Amino acid sequence: MKFPSLIRTNKFSQFHYEPRYYDPIKEEIEGKLKAARANKGKESASAGHASSISAAFRKRERKSSQTSVVQMLIAAAMLATFVGWVFYGNDVFYIYLLLSPLYFYFRLKGRNKSRN
Repeated sequence: MKFPSLIRTNKFSQFHYEPRYYDPIKEEIEGKLKAARANKGKESASAGHASSISAAFRKRERKSSQTSVVQMLIAAAMLATFVGWVFYGNDVFYIYLLLSPLYFYFRLKGRNKSRN
């Protein structure tokens, strides 16, 4: 026996979802067409692309060499700190506290020269 007026149950939630169609090839073609229209009056497209690609590789090459040097310096500083801590204890950290003002002095001194 049902009691429809006394007991109400929730209906299932229904969602209306319309997926959008995404075509990456079509989007890439449209992007290339826009770029070609923008470069229509400028230099040839192949020369522009070749120069931008080579510039990007040169820029990446410089960053990677700087990064590896910085990583090596950080690793050497960490190793030196650990070895110093093993042999001399916490005195190594006090030495770093005494030397840090010198580091910042020379760092700021170099910036002031470049601004003048």
